[in-house]
Amino acid sequence: MIDFKVDESLCVSCGACVKDCLHQALRMDTYPVMVDEGHCIRCQHCLAVCPTGAVSIMGAAASDCTPLAGNIPEPRQLDTLFKGRRSVRHYKRENVSPGLLQELLDSAAYAPTGSNAQNLLVSVVDDIAAMDALREAVYLRLDELAETGAMPDCQRRAFFLSAGKLWKAGGWDGIFRSAPHCVIVANAKNATCVEQDPLIYLSYFELMAQARGIGTLWCGLLYWCLRDVLPDFLPRLGIPDTHQLGYAMLFGYPSINYRRTVETRSALVRHIGWN
Repeated sequence: MIDFKVDESLCVSCGACVKDCLHQALRMDTYPVMVDEGHCIRCQHCLAVCPTGAVSIMGAAASDCTPLAGNIPEPRQLDTLFKGRRSVRHYKRENVSPGLLQELLDSAAYAPTGSNAQNLLVSVVDDIAAMDALREAVYLRLDELAETGAMPDCQRRAFFLSAGKLWKAGGWDGIFRSAPHCVIVANAKNATCVEQDPLIYLSYFELMAQARGIGTLWCGLLYWCLRDVLPDFLPRLGIPDTHQLGYAMLFGYPSINYRRTVETRSALVRHIGWN
């Protein structure tokens, strides 16, 4: 339910909400009114842009929101976070506290999606015991596929042929890196940006995680394993046929501390002039 409302005692009829309504669901009639709820994509720009806090929508009012003025991190702080994030491959054997994990998930929920579809499914293995069981099941199946000659022809096939054997022989955890948790994101197959949305979500999740002292690792090996070798695991991970696997990320309290930023190569940038 859209439930668009305007507090006329606060509204100054500036039209900012109407101007910023991408799909023209609003129009001015002394005060802004919702003329077509079917055009509203629930972006809530009208709520965010109102200078006097007169607009409420979807049950949220200005008093429920955080003012941006004075609450945005300094650019230098963000720059240090970007430069200081590391791919973490060494973790403490300790569950991330439920409260902190929920904070990360709540922050990542604000990640943009194409057409504001918000059709992501987020599967979290939030307990070490469950992660251990998943890890064991993955390596057991990989070993079975290797032994029976049934390993699919896929990306990193040589790795998957040996991964189960190495785990069984000495406990080498090449996929999960002994991480206590993972988050796996899928998107509706009919979404506007089916591949891009999960990556944007995980980028938000990672930056908030690293800002809160949680290590993360973009895990292509787990992604390829689930997509190409063990797709039958997806329903057990909460991903139905209506959704496409997006990507996977490991996370947990790191057992290693990085002390400083590093230098990196800049991306190839072309400054385009158009005549």
